[in-house]
Amino acid sequence: MITYQELMDHVTQQGNVPDDEARRALEAVTGELARHADPETRDRLVEQLPTGLSKRIPAPRREAEPSTSGQLAQEVGERIGCPPERATHLTRVVLSGIHFSEPELAEALASRLPAEFAQWAEDPNGAMGRSDAGLSGTPARLDQSTLEHALGRLRGWEGDTTGLTRSVDLPRVRVTPLLNRIDRASHEIDHSYEHEFTDSGVAFTVRTASIGAVTTKDIEMAERIDEAVTAIGSGG
Repeated sequence: MITYQELMDHVTQQGNVPDDEARRALEAVTGELARHADPETRDRLVEQLPTGLSKRIPAPRREAEPSTSGQLAQEVGERIGCPPERATHLTRVVLSGIHFSEPELAEALASRLPAEFAQWAEDPNGAMGRSDAGLSGTPARLDQSTLEHALGRLRGWEGDTTGLTRSVDLPRVRVTPLLNRIDRASHEIDHSYEHEFTDSGVAFTVRTASIGAVTTKDIEMAERIDEAVTAIGSGG
């Protein structure tokens, strides 16, 4: 049987989150796993989960069809109260925790999950190596659906899962203060960005070069760039 404290310790340590967020993540992810599982696997999950979690499992859906990774992340995010890209990271961490406690149950859950999440239930160590994402605060690669949700919150960014760009119209005299502010933000979150000067200001690009993809860290960097642009007072 999975113990509550083991799962909590795993999510807080490997997910790099506080206890309250770890608790909400456990409730949200296990609840959504149960909703998408087949009846037999759902019963096994309820049986293996600690009482505090199993009592919060919602009633099964009429048709427990697998969703895409983006849809599942959206559902988890709504229950936790966080963006889908954050929910993607937390879902991966919870799945890996279930794997380490009950690998056979994790494999059964994987059969009803989108491939993006199934690998974290079946082989989390391999998944982390293949995607350079998910555990210990490392960035999580975003799929197209999750990226689109993130773009809906950002201002003026465009692109795809390989990189995002934003152009800012700004007098040259104000570009340096803007870059100084963004450099400080980049140092604070330990993630880089790219920029190039344009005729009307400056253009920014965010992507995680090591894997050639947009990750949760890139979204965080884009948000910090947006904050800096607002603080400098650009209308770009």
